[in-house]
Amino acid sequence: MLGNKLLAYIAENYLGGECQQFALDTPLLELNIIDSSALFDLVDLLRREAGVTVPLKAVVPTNFKSVQHMLDLVERLQSESRPALAQAAGVA
Repeated sequence: MLGNKLLAYIAENYLGGECQQFALDTPLLELNIIDSSALFDLVDLLRREAGVTVPLKAVVPTNFKSVQHMLDLVERLQSESRPALAQAAGVA
């Protein structure tokens, strides 16, 4: 599950491997677990793990408040790309 991969990645890279009391809704920015420079690292992780391209306009704190917010962003991006893919394939 992508959520677990994100939790493990953040715990490993930003919490020194500690993930006790760390959940999908943990406020990452509010608790200074990640900062603005980490956003682009997480964008790359979402590209690799979820196969989505996060447009620059979507790289805003609101979309990275928590792992759940990142999952919501991925879901939105995937749903937006489905119609475009179907149209490109001539399925629309």
